[in-house]
Amino acid sequence: MGRAQTTPQNQNSILMGSAKIEIRTYGSTGAYTDYGLAKGIEFNETITPSELKADNASPITLELKEHSATIKFDMMELDLANIYALRGGANGLDTYATQAAAPVTVTDERHVLNGTSGVRLNYKNGDGTVVTAITVKNASDAAAAQNTDYVLYIDPEGWTCIARVSASAIITTGNNIKISYTYTPLANKSLSSGGKSTIGYLDVKLTNLKNIGGVDKAKTLVVYKAQIQSGLDIKFPAMDSEDPASYPVELKAYDDATRTAGDQLYKFTDEQGV
Repeated sequence: MGRAQTTPQNQNSILMGSAKIEIRTYGSTGAYTDYGLAKGIEFNETITPSELKADNASPITLELKEHSATIKFDMMELDLANIYALRGGANGLDTYATQAAAPVTVTDERHVLNGTSGVRLNYKNGDGTVVTAITVKNASDAAAAQNTDYVLYIDPEGWTCIARVSASAIITTGNNIKISYTYTPLANKSLSSGGKSTIGYLDVKLTNLKNIGGVDKAKTLVVYKAQIQSGLDIKFPAMDSEDPASYPVELKAYDDATRTAGDQLYKFTDEQGV
């Protein structure tokens, strides 16, 4: 029977599990969008040296012919807004549109505000804007004033959120509030394509989390400048299939010449294996 030839040198450097896919427009400093469920997430780097070949000597290696990378995954959540952004958004191939449904009124929706932490309302505007016709009362039905007792904001997923102002005498921490408002959901989204010839670039982030000593630690891979390489290819599954339709996505990374040489293609950061 053979014997072990070594022992783990840095066990936390072993990568286990999949990754979260997040994307934003190239050059943006705003929040990334989480692309949700996916299968087959891959990162592949290509390094191709250039060679000079002679008839009477061994090849000579010159500068790199190509240094690039690809990210591949099967996108399972076919959200048209995300597909539009993936294909370049406003600088891409497509036209994205939404159609609003009839407004809906919500009365006395209850939430608890702790400290100055925000909470999402239960419903959102389909276009990601702040809901309208807002009134807020405390549990005793005393009216609260915006920016004096509470503030409203939009989170990265387009939900209206409410948070307590710390100095409020009307809304005390840990107590119930009643909020009434009107929201306008979407009736549909649409994506149309054809007639455009440019594709915008993307900033892509893959994150793998591992709990070490009760704390989540990340391995993060950021591709600075990527572009879609794959068109829609949706195979409708059989009615008794347990696997949903998906969009096989391939993104190619290019050097970002605005960055320092040696840090233009991607960055791999490891909090787990330190």
